[in-house]
Amino acid sequence: MISSHVGTNSSKSSRPAATGPKIPWVALLVLLVVGFILYRAATGSEGFDWGRFSSTLKSLDPKFAALAILFIILSYFGRAIRWEIMIRPLGPTPSIWRLFVGTAIGFTAIVLLGRPGEFVRPWWIGRESKTAFSSQLAVWLFERIYDLLVVILFFGYGLIHLARSGVIAKAGPELRLVVASGGTLALIGAGLCLVFIFALRFLNESQRASLVGLVERLPEVVASRLRPLAANFLVGAAACCDPRLQWLVFLYTFVEWVVIAGVYWALFQAFPVTRMLTVEDVIAVVGLVSFGAVVQLPGIGGGMQVAAIAVLTQLFGLGFEEASSLAILLWVISFTLIVPLGIALALREGLSFTKLRDIEKESD
Repeated sequence: MISSHVGTNSSKSSRPAATGPKIPWVALLVLLVVGFILYRAATGSEGFDWGRFSSTLKSLDPKFAALAILFIILSYFGRAIRWEIMIRPLGPTPSIWRLFVGTAIGFTAIVLLGRPGEFVRPWWIGRESKTAFSSQLAVWLFERIYDLLVVILFFGYGLIHLARSGVIAKAGPELRLVVASGGTLALIGAGLCLVFIFALRFLNESQRASLVGLVERLPEVVASRLRPLAANFLVGAAACCDPRLQWLVFLYTFVEWVVIAGVYWALFQAFPVTRMLTVEDVIAVVGLVSFGAVVQLPGIGGGMQVAAIAVLTQLFGLGFEEASSLAILLWVISFTLIVPLGIALALREGLSFTKLRDIEKESD
C-alpha cells in the first residue's frame, strides 16, 4: 500500500515554506476590469433572457460535445506523460497510470479547494515516487512556466489575428486597445521566456545558485516572499533542464495545448451560433480565456467564465445568454468533468476531502 510511506515525504523537512501570497492580486484586478466591462454591457440591455439561454443549450450537438470530453480526458493523460518526463532526472518514475491518478486527484482538489489545491498533485506524486515534496513542487513550478509560455504564444497570435481581422471592429473601446497593442508585446514576452528556459541548460549549478541569489538584492518584503520560490526554482532547474528532455517537454506542452484548443473547437462546433469560428479564432479565444482561468474560486470557478463571456460578446457578437451558456459548459467540461473520477480515485487511495484540505495547510 502506498500509504505506508506517507510520512516520509510529507514531513516538515521536505516541505517548503509558503510559496507566496495566496491571492493572485494582478489576476483579480484583470478580472474586475473585465467584470466592469460586462456590467456596463449588461445594464444597457433589457435583461437576461432565460428562454434564449435554454434554447442555446438545447441546440448542443452531442457528437461534438462527446469529442470535447474525449479531448479533455486526453489532456489529463498528456499532463501525466509530461510530468513523467520532467521527473526522470530524479530517479525511477511511477507508471503513467499512477501519475494520471495523481493528476485527476490534483485537479479535483483545485475545483474543490481553489488554487490552494495545486499543492495536492505534487504532494501525491512525491509520495508515490518517494521523492521530496519540494522537488515535486519545483517540477510543478516549471510545468507552470512551460504552460504560461504556450498560453502567451496563443495569446499573442490570437491578438495579432484579431487585430488583422474584422472581428476587432465589434469590440468595445477597452478590448480594442488591448488587442491593438498586446499581440506583439505578448509574442516578445513569450520569446524572452523561451530564451530564458533554454539558456538554463548552459548554466552550471553554481551559476544557477547565483541567479537565484539575485532575490536577496530585492527589498526584504519582496525577498521574503520569493525565497521559497527561488529555492524550488533551483531544484526544478536541475531536474527539468536536461538538454535531452527539454525539447521533449516543450513539445508535449505544445501538443497539450493543441488538445486543449481542440476542446474549445469541438465545443464551438457543437453550437450553431459559434460554428462559424475559424481555427485562428479558436486559438485567440484559448489565449484570452486562459488568463482568466488564473482566478479559481473553490467549487465555483471564476475568471474563466467571465473572460469567456467577455470575449464571445465583445469580440464575436454573441448575446449574453448565448455566451453564458457556452462559458458554463466550457467550464463544466474543462474543470468539473474530472471531479467524479477524481473523488472516486481519491477514495480508492484512502484520501478524504479533509485530508486534501490539510495537505494545503501543511505546506504553509
